[in-house]
Amino acid sequence: MPQPRGHPPNALAGARRPLRGAGVRVSAAARVHLEPVDRLAPGTGSGVSDALRPEFERVLAWAGPDLLALVLAGSHASGEAVWATVQGQRVSLSDLDLYALLPTETACAYARARARAERSAVVTGSALVGPLEVAWITPEGLGRMPARPGTLELARTGRVIAGAPRAFAPSAHWTAGHVSAEERVLLLENRAFELLWAWLAPSEGLPALRARHAVLKASLEIAGARLLARGEWPAGAAARVAAARTLPAPEALPTWLAGSWAGLDPVWSEALAWRANDASVTPASAFPDAWYAVVRGWVAVWWHEAATGLEPNEPFARVLHSARRGSLARRVRRSLGYRANDGHTPPLADRLLRATHGTPALRIHGSAVALLLAASLAPSSPRLSGEALRALSALGVTRATTFADAALDVVRAWDRALHEGLRTGGEA
Repeated sequence: MPQPRGHPPNALAGARRPLRGAGVRVSAAARVHLEPVDRLAPGTGSGVSDALRPEFERVLAWAGPDLLALVLAGSHASGEAVWATVQGQRVSLSDLDLYALLPTETACAYARARARAERSAVVTGSALVGPLEVAWITPEGLGRMPARPGTLELARTGRVIAGAPRAFAPSAHWTAGHVSAEERVLLLENRAFELLWAWLAPSEGLPALRARHAVLKASLEIAGARLLARGEWPAGAAARVAAARTLPAPEALPTWLAGSWAGLDPVWSEALAWRANDASVTPASAFPDAWYAVVRGWVAVWWHEAATGLEPNEPFARVLHSARRGSLARRVRRSLGYRANDGHTPPLADRLLRATHGTPALRIHGSAVALLLAASLAPSSPRLSGEALRALSALGVTRATTFADAALDVVRAWDRALHEGLRTGGEA
């Protein structure tokens, strides 16, 4: 796998503890009955994996005595979390998604501040090497959450692991048909950053394993995005892949994306095996091959999802058009009020100058899209054409002239400015 120029091999290393080296074996949680095994607190909630207990305990400490309920969501709740054995130690590659329900917005703000201040502390005994994501939210806020894949899954599989089960009342009335086109595009665009992060990751040890997991997870999300456009969201990754395999390729694709939808099929097979405890140290395909197949499939679906009757067919003009979605007034408001969650906030004058090209968040998203488009146009090695560089310059997130440097800038902007360093643990 190519290494980014100008950065040390471990610039995006994924381990919180020294777990590098060979001897990696992958399996899904459900196959070995890691979840559930016991209760976090006697008499409350549902069972959770004891291997993740240190993470739950520190979230409880951040929440404080006002906590109403701690809700487990995502793949750890559905039983599809991916675990690996690295040098004899069991670790979870999947994100750990939690909702901490607190009575007031003020309580949420205090808990969020405690989490931000203490997140970098070493967690002794934790098996988690994927990201820990905690949504600090009131019960009223939970009920107002919009329709998106996360809320569909929360209503379907979310479970209280500490506190009062009656405090958990998700928006169960949402269906896949309620998920808007904007939410579908955002689902895809967030996977773009994970694909860029995977390309930058070291090629050995646990970081390489995490990169592989990110690519396979992205392939499954691409299948899900196609189904959402049809108002469908079957339960479980296997069911979504089975349904996606019956669909034709997205319509009106440019010639360079011919065969991109079909190219996802072997990656889907590997992704399902990865989650079903049938994966081994030796992957089914070389990393660059799988990465390019998923990038091309991603671009094909994004091209279809982001299309409007007014959009140009020139690739990077389409990126800029998509980043500008929303009214100019909205772009200016978001630019005026923008503050990076972590790291540097661009000067006000720069934000207003760039507002014509999109809100700060959508300019970051557009930069990731531009990079994946560039990769899909270069089948052997990602590079930035003149058109790609002009689009990136207009979006204003990176001034880099090489793919690797630009990808690192964009992943950093996404991780730190939009997610407080939670997605890569500050490694980017």
